[in-house]
Amino acid sequence: MCNIDCCSGRSPIAKRMAARRLLQLQEEEERRKPKLVIPTPQSLFYPYEEVEAMSQYIIETSHIRPKYGLICGSFLGSMISLVEQPVVIPFADIPNFPAGIEANDSLVVGNVMGAPIIALVNRFHSCDGYNLATCSLPVRVMQLCGVKTIMLTSRAAAVNQQYGLGDIMLIEDHINVVGMMDQTSLEGPSDPRFGSRPFSMVDSYDKDLLAMGLDIGREIGLNKFLHRGVYACLGGPANETLAEERALRTMGVDAVGMSLLPEVIAARHGGLKIFSFVIISWAANDKPAEEGDKDADHRSSRTEDKEPMEVSPLRVQACCDLIGRLLYDMHQER
Repeated sequence: MCNIDCCSGRSPIAKRMAARRLLQLQEEEERRKPKLVIPTPQSLFYPYEEVEAMSQYIIETSHIRPKYGLICGSFLGSMISLVEQPVVIPFADIPNFPAGIEANDSLVVGNVMGAPIIALVNRFHSCDGYNLATCSLPVRVMQLCGVKTIMLTSRAAAVNQQYGLGDIMLIEDHINVVGMMDQTSLEGPSDPRFGSRPFSMVDSYDKDLLAMGLDIGREIGLNKFLHRGVYACLGGPANETLAEERALRTMGVDAVGMSLLPEVIAARHGGLKIFSFVIISWAANDKPAEEGDKDADHRSSRTEDKEPMEVSPLRVQACCDLIGRLLYDMHQER
């Protein structure tokens, strides 16, 4: 490093060159230092005013104020066909609403069995790169549209070894594995207009709706395929290991998936009644193989990370009947 003595004998140009080199060294040292990054809290991604503008657009476009919300997996896409005089609103038309995975992703507003409903088929998944605030945004929008009861469905993998492929499990409780890792859409400042904090997750799934769902399921002939159980949510996109599956089974989990709970938490925070079920699209990994076991091929395909089992048209229709009948009964008892 130069000093006064060594520079005193240099020319003015040499001195300027030495000063420039010193400045470059300081700049390089600054660039090598790690930068302080402060992430945006989840609760600030969609402030109340933005969500309110989204809901107002939907109401003004559809001329309907829905009382019931439905967010279902792609396997229940045919459910939309039950909506009478549907108003289809593309995501791209809703102010500040995020883009979906599919170019034609949209909300559908209309009536099912006389019940005013707003429905979303392709949900947002965190394993697809969406933050948890985006995953729960449709629930917030439905809440401000006037929805009081929400129904949530999805595919899931069996943890309970007694569950077969195509079985339907009505959720009576859950274990939020992702939340235990401090991952939540509510992280950050609280806006009491969405709901108060803290709040209890005990009895999140409405017991009356659960009982109605079980009764309806039996009436439409789902006795052998209908269960009630505990659901766990993992982060994904990797499926659980055998050791993790056994640990979940020890914890009392019956089925596991990578969605639903961000929406359940937002719905509970907003004071909505919740009814939810999953359809088993993967058998338990370590379910003992038996002679003539029809699920054996599907178990191996899950281990090889192939696509989930296609839901049979009859089972899809049964799920649609379950939702439709439940909507009708709820609306008649209002």
